[in-house]
Amino acid sequence: MSNFSEVVREFVQRRGLTGSQLAEDIGLSAVAVSRIVTGQSKPRQVTLSRLMKRLCTSKEEEQMLIAAYESKGVEDLPLAPIVSEAANAQAEEERVRRFMEVKAQSIAFKRSVARELDKLGIPYRQEVIEKLVVTDFLLELGERRIALECKYNLHRDLEKSVISARLIREQFHCDQVYIVVPFYDEEGDSLDCEEEIRILPLQDLAEAINLENNE
Repeated sequence: MSNFSEVVREFVQRRGLTGSQLAEDIGLSAVAVSRIVTGQSKPRQVTLSRLMKRLCTSKEEEQMLIAAYESKGVEDLPLAPIVSEAANAQAEEERVRRFMEVKAQSIAFKRSVARELDKLGIPYRQEVIEKLVVTDFLLELGERRIALECKYNLHRDLEKSVISARLIREQFHCDQVYIVVPFYDEEGDSLDCEEEIRILPLQDLAEAINLENNE
């Protein structure tokens, strides 16, 4: 086993990842990642960059990974394929299809939210960016500032959405941030949110905005 593969294994353990999770994060098949981790192949430069981004949390760790990659013995290893052999190509394609499906659903849901706002005749700005913080919709109702964050899949990283909402509220000086979801789910009630951050089903958006507009 090469020094490089040992360093990768150590960093994978530090980050608490499985091989399949790492494979999904860097865009390789699980088989290709396994060959890198076990020292049977070396990553291409583009894969090395993705490994650094996913596994390294400091400049010191980046230097360790680069030094191991350039160490003796690694240069003789075969390059890992960008896409695995035919047996794994179909699985790779399915993974990409699932990603595209989720992306399409997310875009469609944001358009549904925009249509609801258009029905209300409420002026809004979409995909507002300020100092690398972005919000899906920003509404200014008199002196009140409201941000809407669209969350199509309520069960995926909802806690991360709450943290994002806090950053948005702070950056944009919002009076209220709504995490808009397609439908009501009891899971949203279990989250520890402050009063200024609420989980809001799409069907309740009009009522909530009208109440905000009348305050």
